[in-house]
Amino acid sequence: MKIIKLLCLLAILLMAAGCAPFDKIYSHEFDSGYYKLKSEGSESVKIYLNLKEDSLAVYPVMTNRKIALLDTSAILSARISSVKPGNYFYNSLFIRTSPDIDLSTVLLKFRPEAADVQSQLSANVNGIFYAGYRKDFFRVKSHLSPLRDINTFIRHTGLDFGLFAGIGITPVNPTTTMNQTAQEYDGVVFQKGVSIFGTFENMSVGLALGFDNLLDNNKDIWIYNWKPWIGIAIGIANF
Repeated sequence: MKIIKLLCLLAILLMAAGCAPFDKIYSHEFDSGYYKLKSEGSESVKIYLNLKEDSLAVYPVMTNRKIALLDTSAILSARISSVKPGNYFYNSLFIRTSPDIDLSTVLLKFRPEAADVQSQLSANVNGIFYAGYRKDFFRVKSHLSPLRDINTFIRHTGLDFGLFAGIGITPVNPTTTMNQTAQEYDGVVFQKGVSIFGTFENMSVGLALGFDNLLDNNKDIWIYNWKPWIGIAIGIANF
């Protein structure tokens, strides 16, 4: 019965991201696709970006009866490395909203005081499967070198929010069971909750609010069963 419940929750997480093509779910790179483009001094507009190596071409998107059409007559193009002050793309921001599926881990868990046990900070092995929605921000940035050369690049930041579920381990001993067992071992827990992640380039760090359930016969005497915790999570890999 427990396994069925676990599978149902994981299925719900998958469905949260299931309304978009799978290749769009896992891609966090700056690549071809639909974006909101915000240029200096202008309102954001929906565009289609065609990216080929260092060259980008932007097509405005027109909506006709809820169908997205590209205005190929109003194309704007440039080489990223050659964008300088005064160029339309200088300091512009490309914004993409998309579903997200990640594999992450909770590095630290802060457990508030429970029973007669003081607040705990734990770092146990665990893995979580995360599904949510994210916004990626790609800004065209230029840097002036000491030789007065302008180097232009794309800076990536992101923000996403969603649900997670996974498996971890936790100490089970007389302290965490109010002396109702003499055993001392690493118990397996099913963890789930909500989290928010911030991304800078290739680093993704998150704040999680979760709950654990011990998956053995001592679940009813384990003082942290279904008790909330706050944790720091990092992204491990993208599917």
